[in-house]
Amino acid sequence: MSIRARLGLVVIWVISLIAVSALTMAQTQMNRLPSPVIVSGSDLGFRVEGQIGNTPAGTLVIRVNGQWVVPTTPSGPARLGTSH
Repeated sequence: MSIRARLGLVVIWVISLIAVSALTMAQTQMNRLPSPVIVSGSDLGFRVEGQIGNTPAGTLVIRVNGQWVVPTTPSGPARLGTSH
């Protein structure tokens, strides 16, 4: 294989890598909002942090002592009742 053919293959390979990375970024990029907006009820809300396409993306939050916090779930085995 000549040097010219190898150089052509390298150029095509680099162009294909650039095209794939551009497509991947376009698929996964989330449009960010300037500041999070919370759509809420009295104590349960959804903090909208951006959009993926036309779909809002964000986090579920709860109000604790007047502050919005992200809830966590306990890890480990589920407790069905309390033992005395």
